[in-house]
Amino acid sequence: MSLQIPFKGGCLCGALRYQSSEAPDIVLCCHCTDCQRRTGSAFGITVSVKSKSFKILEGETTTWLSKRQSGAKLYFKSCTICGTRCWGEFLEIPDSTLILGGTLDEATSLQPNAHIYTETRQP
Repeated sequence: MSLQIPFKGGCLCGALRYQSSEAPDIVLCCHCTDCQRRTGSAFGITVSVKSKSFKILEGETTTWLSKRQSGAKLYFKSCTICGTRCWGEFLEIPDSTLILGGTLDEATSLQPNAHIYTETRQP
């Protein structure tokens, strides 16, 4: 089964919903310690889409600035009610929106293009 386009996702409480009208540009499994802490798991899944294809369907966001392990600044967008981080934006890459894979409605068909920060991966 492949990812159905458009694809949707949202936060834990359901108040914040989003959609991408195009397929992902790239899907990454990130093993950096930041993603491990953010997810409470061994890695995070990042689904990069073109910003022009991404839209908020409902809800409001708050923004949290995270200085990443690489030194880059990532602006996470979270639900104002439950606090779930749903996507991020790098100022340096304005054409891309980085959806956090765990917030997708249907993610079972995602195939990672690469694993990054594997030097800090969990055994």
